[in-house]
Amino acid sequence: MDNLTHSLIGMVAGEAVARLTPASKDGLSAETRRGMLITLSTLGGNLPDIDLVLTYRGFVRDKLGYLLEHRGYTHTVLGCLVLATLIYAAAEGWAKYRRLPMTRNDHLTLVTVAVFATLLHLGMDALNSYGVHPLWPFYNGWIYGDSIFIVEPLYWLAAAPLFFVAKSIAARAVVATAVLFGVAGSIFMSSSWMWIFLLVLLTGGLLIVGSRCSAATAALASAVATICVTALLAVAGHAAARDINSVAARDFPGDRIIDHVLSPIPTNPFCWDVLLLATRGERYIARHGMLSEAPGFVTAQGCSTKLVSLDTTAPMTAVRTPESPDTLWFGEFSMPVSRLANLTANNCKVAALMQFVRAPFVVQRKSGWVIGDLRFDRERGLGLAEIEVSATQSGDCPPRAPWLPPREALLAH
Repeated sequence: MDNLTHSLIGMVAGEAVARLTPASKDGLSAETRRGMLITLSTLGGNLPDIDLVLTYRGFVRDKLGYLLEHRGYTHTVLGCLVLATLIYAAAEGWAKYRRLPMTRNDHLTLVTVAVFATLLHLGMDALNSYGVHPLWPFYNGWIYGDSIFIVEPLYWLAAAPLFFVAKSIAARAVVATAVLFGVAGSIFMSSSWMWIFLLVLLTGGLLIVGSRCSAATAALASAVATICVTALLAVAGHAAARDINSVAARDFPGDRIIDHVLSPIPTNPFCWDVLLLATRGERYIARHGMLSEAPGFVTAQGCSTKLVSLDTTAPMTAVRTPESPDTLWFGEFSMPVSRLANLTANNCKVAALMQFVRAPFVVQRKSGWVIGDLRFDRERGLGLAEIEVSATQSGDCPPRAPWLPPREALLAH
């Protein structure tokens, strides 16, 4: 997820814990405790992304390094526990330096929030289609939630009550900006004025709760709204996975489905961007389309396509299937399964890329091959997850990461 969302969710969690749990009589004052909890929760909610500071050397210069190292060791349960220990130790050191009185309950609350905040970052990242591998070193496979888009303005709207709870002008400015952009994003992305009206109405209700109720009630309302957004998208994602399997059985009965990549259209749990990956005989087929979870409310043809790019590196052809209100297909890519397997076996850079790629494609060029991931194919040039290599081994091999290739079965052909 984006770091604004991680920060807002951290603020919501910190405020909720501070407002809804009692401070110790002989320990930290209520305001000092609240400040420490919000700081720990917001910092912990972003800290796993420190791998960007440590490993990012530019997409052009070290694209493979970025793809394999971001969401790497710091995005594992073990890595999060290490990071939680560091920020908890920093909080304890600061309290000792300030000679703040702390009870056993204060220590326990601080360490709990530090651990929860870092694991919350991991959990939120696990809910989108990018994926994480949280169980390293015991299991190095990728886990995909396929339930939440990487930028989801509904979480920004859920933070609305914090505008009246936050103490600093900076915090209020962040919340106000997020809510305004959340409303704007809802209007921009939604194709249903009824849904926009409902979101604006709910946001207004949250603002009223924040302005008229106690700080504890406002914090609770924001926390409940955040949980409800997550639950709504998770349930919708489960339903979308079930429905796309039914669509595949109906429209492509001769295919063997190997995976489906799902992402909701931001602010709209009814519309889902989908990549359907399959094999038919010795060919690999990837279809890109839109799935409607409520075709009676909004058809797939009525879903917003503002984030859909048809100008891609992978050559797409028309999908030959009857039009249906629940699906809209933008195109399909096909290639021999052996092409990917051969390139992976003969080129270490391709083998390294395959430790990340979930929806692979291979395109032949005069100088060699372009290999990439359809999840991030948004332009004709080399994008986020695309590299160009010669047909044979060339250059130095990148350091190997421990992650299992998502499409390991395809590479075995």
